[in-house]
Amino acid sequence: MILLLGETAAAREISECLNSRRLELTRMQTWSEKTCLYMPSLIIDASPPSSSVKFASLRQWCDQRDIPYLRLERPETIIPVSPLIYTVRNWEEALLQLEQRVGALHQEKGRPITVFVTTGSHQLESIIRSPFARLARIVVRVLPEGRLVQKCQDMGIPPRNIVAMQGQFSKEINKVSLKFYGADILLTRDSGAAGGTDTKISAALELGLDIVLIKRNHANIGLTVNSVHELLDWIDANLPIP
Repeated sequence: MILLLGETAAAREISECLNSRRLELTRMQTWSEKTCLYMPSLIIDASPPSSSVKFASLRQWCDQRDIPYLRLERPETIIPVSPLIYTVRNWEEALLQLEQRVGALHQEKGRPITVFVTTGSHQLESIIRSPFARLARIVVRVLPEGRLVQKCQDMGIPPRNIVAMQGQFSKEINKVSLKFYGADILLTRDSGAAGGTDTKISAALELGLDIVLIKRNHANIGLTVNSVHELLDWIDANLPIP
């Protein structure tokens, strides 16, 4: 039994590949020791970088039982040099940087500042409840899933500020979206070229927007691969064929 974590595009691709090989697979978004009623032969972590803390206890659980924990980690994006890009190390720093940029732009422009959020809904509530939110219009782009759209609405985000789309997006599509919503600031996370970070940044730079970029958390996560192809090769070399 293989346990697959995450609801990313990569997780969906992995699921399709493993199902085509008739490998026994279970997909999960959350984990606790109580929910794991069996001993998987492999854990595949294809969750977003923001979930690294959430699955820390699972990695420890695997280490104690000598179960391979394989993380799909996209290569980092080569970030261009620009005074418009504000790199931060974690979510807390991102909130502080957003507060500074929203405050400065609001004073300069004398109107609400539109923050275009592409980091999903996981930590979105902390933005909605932040002191600078009263000076901002928050537009969020999430996957086109009813539960995610509803989650955003439950936080108080009106439907007109919810962009329910599934990427990967080209630079042109990102540029049109940012321009259509009148974005002043792009909040994004380095999810690698496969996650479209490069096209988001290049689109925002062409429009002259501020960019708050959350860099990777280089936590010790053991076994890693950089692509679905590498992951499948590892499985072929290390797991018995059913």
